[in-house]
Amino acid sequence: MFFPKLRRQAKWVFVFLALTFGIGFVAFGVGSGGNGIGDIFQGLQRTSSSGPSVGDAQKKIAKGDLTAYKELAEAYRADGNEDAAIAAGEKYVQARPKDYEFMRALAGEYQGKASRLSQEGTAIQQSLAASTAGTTFSLPQNTVLGRALGTPRIDQELTTAANTKLTELYSGSTTANTRATQLFQAVANVRRDDVLLQLLLANSAYQAQQAPVALKAAARVIRLAPDSQEAAQAKQLVQLIKLQARRVPGR
Repeated sequence: MFFPKLRRQAKWVFVFLALTFGIGFVAFGVGSGGNGIGDIFQGLQRTSSSGPSVGDAQKKIAKGDLTAYKELAEAYRADGNEDAAIAAGEKYVQARPKDYEFMRALAGEYQGKASRLSQEGTAIQQSLAASTAGTTFSLPQNTVLGRALGTPRIDQELTTAANTKLTELYSGSTTANTRATQLFQAVANVRRDDVLLQLLLANSAYQAQQAPVALKAAARVIRLAPDSQEAAQAKQLVQLIKLQARRVPGR
C-alpha cells in the first residue's frame, strides 16, 4: 500500500498518470500500417540526422530569417534537447502558421513529452512503494503505539517531496497535451478527412482532459472509417471516457 497521506493528497494525480500512460496505445500503435506518433518521431530523426547545426541556424535567425527556426528545431532535436527543439518549433509555427506538416509533427513531440512525464510519475509511485510502503520508518498503524506516534518525520518528508514532484509532472503533462491538442485541432480543421489525424487529436484531447473534443474527434474517426482498426480504437476511447464520467464523484 502507498502512504495513507500520499494516497489522499495525490489520488487523482495517480489516476491521471496511470490513465495517461495506459491510453498510450492509441497514439503509438494506430493502425496496421504503424503510422502513429512513433513514426512521426522517426521521420523527424531521419530529417535531423544530417541537418544544420544549432550555430548555423542561429546565424540565419540573427539575419532575420525566421524560417530558420525550423532548422534550429531540427538541430536541437538531433542534439537530444527536447525542450529547446519544441521552443524553436513554436517560433517557426509563428513564422509559418500554415506549415501543417510541421505543426502535426510538433504536436507529436508535445505528446511524446507528456508521455515521458507520465512515465516519470509512474516511476516515482513505484519507487515509493518499493522503498517504504509506508512502514519502513514507522510502526504499523493498526497498533496502539503506531496510531499514537503517527507518521514519522522521514515518511512525511518523503511524502511531501513525492507529492510536489507528482504535481509538477501532472501540470507539465497536462500543459503538453493541451498544446498538442491545439496544434492537432489547427491541422484537423484543414484536413478533416485524415483518419489518423483525428485519432491523434482524440487521444491528445483525452489526455488533456478535454472530453468533448476527444469525443467529437473519435466520432469523426468512426464515421470516416467505420470498419478500420482506428475506428475500433476510437470506440474504446469513447467507452473509457464515458466510464470515467460515471465514476466522477458527485455525478
